[in-house]
Amino acid sequence: MIAKQIADFSQKIKQNEDLLYGVALFFEAIAHLYSSQTAELETYRKQFRNIIRLGNDTVERAVAVMERAKQNPDKAQLFEHFSFVPCLGHPRPEELAERARILVDTYEEVFPGRPRGQSFRTDEIMRLMEAAAAKVPHPAS
Repeated sequence: MIAKQIADFSQKIKQNEDLLYGVALFFEAIAHLYSSQTAELETYRKQFRNIIRLGNDTVERAVAVMERAKQNPDKAQLFEHFSFVPCLGHPRPEELAERARILVDTYEEVFPGRPRGQSFRTDEIMRLMEAAAAKVPHPAS
């Protein structure tokens, strides 16, 4: 049972890491769109840097909890009390989280096997955004 709890929690950590990468991709797109508007870009940079920092802090704490549970199965109860709050600090966190998930899924389809640390050329980020835009649900008018 502990092995399943650890595996499930590990999956939640991975989902959060993916979400954070999606947020970074979203900022990358914004950086291209606002490249000539430095004041707006700096505002977005600060906001997204904060979201990613808070998310990374949460992932680090989650990994520490998981390691404690691996060493002492009684600590697995901590999983129940651990809270992942996606996109904390964004005015519309659910909307950003959904877009981030779409971006990560699209990234994996458009650039299979590509290292996440590899920089994008402008044409690559635009290709990613176009492919992701086709997947974003649009409200009925």
